[in-house]
Amino acid sequence: MIDIQNEKPENEIALERVGVEGLKKFILIKRPNKTYHIIATINSYITLPSHLRGAHMSRFIESVNDIPTEAHSIEEVAETISRNALSRHKLDCYTKVLSDLPFERVKPNGQKESAIARMFARFSTKNNRKSVGVSVTGVLACPCSKEMCNGLTHNQRGILTIEIDTSENSIELLDIVEIGQKSFSAPTFSLLKRPEEKEIVERIHQNPRFVEDVVRKCIQLLREKYQKRYCIVKCVSFESIHDHNVCSEWRGVL
Repeated sequence: MIDIQNEKPENEIALERVGVEGLKKFILIKRPNKTYHIIATINSYITLPSHLRGAHMSRFIESVNDIPTEAHSIEEVAETISRNALSRHKLDCYTKVLSDLPFERVKPNGQKESAIARMFARFSTKNNRKSVGVSVTGVLACPCSKEMCNGLTHNQRGILTIEIDTSENSIELLDIVEIGQKSFSAPTFSLLKRPEEKEIVERIHQNPRFVEDVVRKCIQLLREKYQKRYCIVKCVSFESIHDHNVCSEWRGVL
């Protein structure tokens, strides 16, 4: 049978990423204090050289199917898939794995509440770089409006995404979730009775923050715990009085 993928393409141009997206896999993530049952979404790619017409897509599926059903971290999953794909394709592979991360947060009344953050991990065989991150929600209050309106201001929900290089050492994602929550004017909650709602609104107005303030606060908290690691921090604020969102991003070594 002729291997069409190995034919020379009409236009000999190298492609940075060719692969599959949206693969699903059930995995147990066994952390020291807890085991997480996750359904991971997997995106995996190779760098396709100019002399090859196409990639063998079935090899990506095989690379995912061959990973163990248990892992110590989500970044371990990304690395294993990439290395499996490298051995099959003989070409560098980049993999991103995404899933939900359940955690508990404490409401203003002291009761615990279940919540969900978004976690993800990346690994590339090209440079053996590995990273892991989370996205958490929180509330921002505009300091400018508060100054102009005698203490009144507009509030909005934001998403803070934190990604840290873990090529040398792993981290505990729940610690990153906690740092993310502390970076906002206040965290968000699912259920708030009137006294708790009053407390949260007052806390927001006492602690107004621009989207820039959220990112800078997050960086400072990360520096206290994870010095000398490469990190990406981005916050997007879903503005309540504007037709657009606003964002702030930082990349560098903590």
